[in-house]
Amino acid sequence: MTRIFIHCVGSLRSLQTLDAAIPGFDRYPERALLLAEPGDLVCVGTAVDPEYLEFLAGLGLGPRPEDVIVVEGTGPLAERLRAAPHPLVERLRDVGGQGVWIEPYAGSDAAFALAAALRCELGALIRVRTGLPEITTHADQKHLMRERAQALGIPVAEGEVAMLAHAGGRRRGDLGPIRNAIERQLGVTGRVIVRGSSGASGSSTFVVGRGGDDTDGVLRRIALRTDNRWYLVEAMVEATASPNLMLDIPADCGPIGPAEVSDQRWGRTLVHDGNQSPSCARLAAPMEGWARMLASWLRREGYAGPVGFDFVEYRDRRTAGPSAFLAEVNPRVNGASYPLAVRRRLAPRAAFVSGTVQTGAPRFADVRATLGTLLFDPERGSGVLPYATGGLGQGRCAVVALAGSRLRAAELYGAARARLEATWAAA
Repeated sequence: MTRIFIHCVGSLRSLQTLDAAIPGFDRYPERALLLAEPGDLVCVGTAVDPEYLEFLAGLGLGPRPEDVIVVEGTGPLAERLRAAPHPLVERLRDVGGQGVWIEPYAGSDAAFALAAALRCELGALIRVRTGLPEITTHADQKHLMRERAQALGIPVAEGEVAMLAHAGGRRRGDLGPIRNAIERQLGVTGRVIVRGSSGASGSSTFVVGRGGDDTDGVLRRIALRTDNRWYLVEAMVEATASPNLMLDIPADCGPIGPAEVSDQRWGRTLVHDGNQSPSCARLAAPMEGWARMLASWLRREGYAGPVGFDFVEYRDRRTAGPSAFLAEVNPRVNGASYPLAVRRRLAPRAAFVSGTVQTGAPRFADVRATLGTLLFDPERGSGVLPYATGGLGQGRCAVVALAGSRLRAAELYGAARARLEATWAAA
């Protein structure tokens, strides 16, 4: 079996707005190198540093260099390949009847259209390992999954859904539903979180109250956006953990895979800043049960592939004990998928901390030299591994640190970050 990784983040409509917000966003497909093995193909928009591919190969990660397919042009990679599939066709000529799976970042019409085009060219079985585009789009809407969770008896945050007459608004009255919902929810905890139904990595998240803005300030920012008609307006709690549970739903009738759990790390303004494991959540068992309930529903609706479930654990002000609720569903690969894959393949029992750091190192060779002995050592079973190195041109690089404990992994991550940021300061 041959897998074709097409991890173009922009294939999902809700993520396309991140292009302008995140430097190096167009290089994100390179992260799939961490999931690939020899014999797999990884599609990217720009050539990958050969020295980085050599580094991954030394750890038993990544595809063969000749199996990194560079797809030039603009727009989602699957759309580019459907228009000009020849690079893939040439690499797949020898596969024959072994079967090919396209593994996209998320289900999209373009991925299925590409599979159909390749079948015509090769006369081989080409399948897409993800959910049908319509169920992927449905599950990507936070307000719809909130409704589904409530129907299944899964706890959600205290709050409500506000609907605008159209996406965005320029007049005060247009945003009245959100203003009214904020006023109703402010009395619960004194803080409100407002989240657009479509959006990721905190791109459409706003906080009213301490640590955020006042109601008018949030409404002014929402008025500038045109990506959402539905907003979740919820009482904000002080989270003690923010676990992400990844499940894999097979395309056949096999059992849903084991859960991989990590805690999300949050930066300023609730922007996702990485993950860490093991989770410190006390309610991981009921969270997994809730995730499996939703995963079973997704499967019945036609979904297959990876799916992430974000939860919030907090101290209940009424019982003084831990409580938890579902925050959102990610019907796709997400940011936790890559460090989890590194851990699974290099050090299955290790703890890890991952995140993105600023660096002035222009090439992977400079990153390698800067990190030195901090780099992952297979004999030690610990160290740091840089990834998403295509972002070096924009002064960014992702890092995952693996160690025997979460504390030690955090220390390694901190040391790597300090060294790489020192090159940023010196640049």
